[in-house]
Amino acid sequence: MPSPAEIPAHWLAWLAANLVMATACAMQAAVGIGMALLAVPLLVLIEPQFVPGPMLLAGALVPLSGAWREWHAVDLRGLGPALLALAAGTLAGALALGMLNPAYLDKFFGALVLLAVAISLSGIRLRPTPAALAAGSGIAGLMGTMAGIHGPPVALVFQNAQPEVARAMMGTIFVPAYLISVAALAAFGLFGLPELILAAVLLPGTLAGILAAPLLIRRLNARRIRLAILAISAASAMVLLLK
Repeated sequence: MPSPAEIPAHWLAWLAANLVMATACAMQAAVGIGMALLAVPLLVLIEPQFVPGPMLLAGALVPLSGAWREWHAVDLRGLGPALLALAAGTLAGALALGMLNPAYLDKFFGALVLLAVAISLSGIRLRPTPAALAAGSGIAGLMGTMAGIHGPPVALVFQNAQPEVARAMMGTIFVPAYLISVAALAAFGLFGLPELILAAVLLPGTLAGILAAPLLIRRLNARRIRLAILAISAASAMVLLLK
């Protein structure tokens, strides 16, 4: 566990991290993808301690705001199995992360980002059945706890759903997903006071991204932005792998 004295204190690193979070959260709120895919590799390059716990705790505000706006479109029937699978995947992810050699974390995060990009580009078509949602949520719990990336497995399930339903369901799943992951990391000694402080450091960027999202929705081409996010994420992941 890092001590509070080891938390990165240079204001330029904090500023850069908040710029990353603002951009990533705005993209997520505006086009439904981007926060973790964009933020994880860039935050690891700035300061690895920002990932996964601090980013997840600060970033939980993004799906919370989306779920609040779209609550009327939530299908409660599929949430029970999804949350159970999510909890199981989260536990497995925390166990696996606890056993991973810290020296390989950068490369591991890079590999998971590339896997998430591949899932996003796979073109697989799924119906949002309870079984598919449970499977996607379980994989999301595993990936999210290990690297902070919950989105692609669940987004794959809802890619052919009505946009309103997709945003509502993903937001409703991601809020407990992020918080359960943080709780699991804490239970295994991987989230404590230093990570809590770092989460607070990222809050200004998170809030700025949420506030900027409505302006972006009216001005951006969602498909082009999605492809740009995936390209930047893949490039950043390759930098991590080649470090």
